[in-house]
Amino acid sequence: MFIQKKHIKKYLYFLSVFLCNSFLAQNPILKGLGVSDPHVRVFNDTLYLYSGHDASPKDKTWVMKDWRVFSSTDLLIWTLQKTISPKDNYMDDNSTDCWASDAASRNGNYYFYFSDRKRGVGVMSAKYPAGNFKDALGKPLVAPMHDPTILIDDDARKTPYLIYGDKEGGGFHITKLNEDMISVAETPKPIQIIGDAWNKAPHWMDKNYIFKHKDTYYLSWGRDYAISKNIYGPYHCVGTVGNGYNLSEYAHGSFFNWKGQFYHIWCYYLKKGFKFRESIITYCHIDDDGEIVTDTNFLDQHFKNGVGQYNASWDKIEAEWFYEKSSAAMHKTGNKENGFTLSNIKNGDWVRFSNLTFDKKYQNIIAKIAFKGTKGTLEIRTKSPEGKCIGTLQLSTKNQLNTFQKVASKINNSIEKTDIYLVFKGTRNSYLLLDWIRFKE
Repeated sequence: MFIQKKHIKKYLYFLSVFLCNSFLAQNPILKGLGVSDPHVRVFNDTLYLYSGHDASPKDKTWVMKDWRVFSSTDLLIWTLQKTISPKDNYMDDNSTDCWASDAASRNGNYYFYFSDRKRGVGVMSAKYPAGNFKDALGKPLVAPMHDPTILIDDDARKTPYLIYGDKEGGGFHITKLNEDMISVAETPKPIQIIGDAWNKAPHWMDKNYIFKHKDTYYLSWGRDYAISKNIYGPYHCVGTVGNGYNLSEYAHGSFFNWKGQFYHIWCYYLKKGFKFRESIITYCHIDDDGEIVTDTNFLDQHFKNGVGQYNASWDKIEAEWFYEKSSAAMHKTGNKENGFTLSNIKNGDWVRFSNLTFDKKYQNIIAKIAFKGTKGTLEIRTKSPEGKCIGTLQLSTKNQLNTFQKVASKINNSIEKTDIYLVFKGTRNSYLLLDWIRFKE
C-alpha cells in the first residue's frame, strides 16, 4: 500500500491507537462496544469511564457479563484499562446481571460500586482507579435495589453519600457512608421528589445520578431532574436535561467537570426491542437560572466530531465549547434561548481549544467579543499560552460597547492539527467576554 508522505503521520497515529487497545472518540463514543450506564470520574487528572457492557446487538434481554473501565487524558483517545468480572465478587461466576456502577476515591484507595441486577449494591476496592478490584464484603452493601451513585460532598469532612434505588422499590434512597467507604453510617432513607416529572415517570424508573453545583444538589433520572438545597431532599422537579439525541426516559448518564468544562454523557438503545446501547457525550452548561442545558446545538452541528477537538472550517467555534480555561473565575453566562458566552476573562487568562485542525491556510480570525477597559489584546497562540503567536486582536476604548461586536485580525497559520490558546492581556480592571471565534480565508 502506497501512502503519500503528507499522510504518513496521520496513518502512524491511527495505527498506534489500534495497536494499544485504544479508541478514537467520536459520537457515539466507543462505537460498537456496547457502552451502557456510563459514569465518568476524574482521578489524578485522568478521566475514567466506568461502564456496563451489553454483550450483543442481537440480545432481546439484558445480557451483561462484566463491567469495563476506560481511561483518557484528553477526551479524544480512550483506552480499555480493565474488565471487571462478577467472578471477583459475590455474584455467580457466569452472571449476566452486571448492571450499572459507579466509583469513588478516599484515603488513597478506590471503590467500585456495582449493581447485582435489582438484588442489591455491592462494593469492591483497589489501590488503583482501574483495579484490580476485589470484593470488600462478600455480600451486598445495601439491598434490595440497584443503580448506585456516589457523591463526595464539599463540606469539611468531604462526607460520602450513596444514592440508589428505583421508583418501584419506594423511590431513590440515600445513606451516608462511613470513612471506610464499605459500610453505611445510617439507615438508608427514601428521597422525596415533588413534581409532575417524577409522578409521571415509569414505575420501574431507576438511572439516578447526583451532583452538586454551588449550594444546590441536582438529582437526575432519564431525561428529567430535580433540585434541592439539602442532599436528603425534598427535591423539586425542574424539567428536562435536554431534548433530542435519545435524551429519553431510558437515558442513563452522568455529568462531570474536566479542566473547567462541564460535560454530559448518556446511553441509548440502538434498536427498539433489543438491549444493546451506545453512549453520547457533549458539552453541558448551567444557565443563569441554575438550570441544566445539555448542548444539543453542538451535536446538531458536529455530532460525529465528538468533544475535545475542533476544525477551523466550522462556521464558528462557540466559546462555551472550550477544552480548558486558566481560571476558575472565568464562567459561562447565558441560557438556551439566547446562547452562552465565556465571561470574566481577565489579564493573563487564556482559553484553550485542543486538537484544532487547520485544514488549509486561513488569512483572518474574527471574534465576537465585549470588552471593558482602556486597552487590551487577544493573542492567538499555538501549543501553549507562551507558544507561537499567529495573530493578535487589538482592543481599545472604541470596543467598549454595551453589546457584543466583531473584531478581526490577520493570522499566519500552518496546515496542521494543534492546540490553540486565546490569551487575553489588558490593563488593570479590564476584562473580556467571548461569544465565538471564526477563521476565514
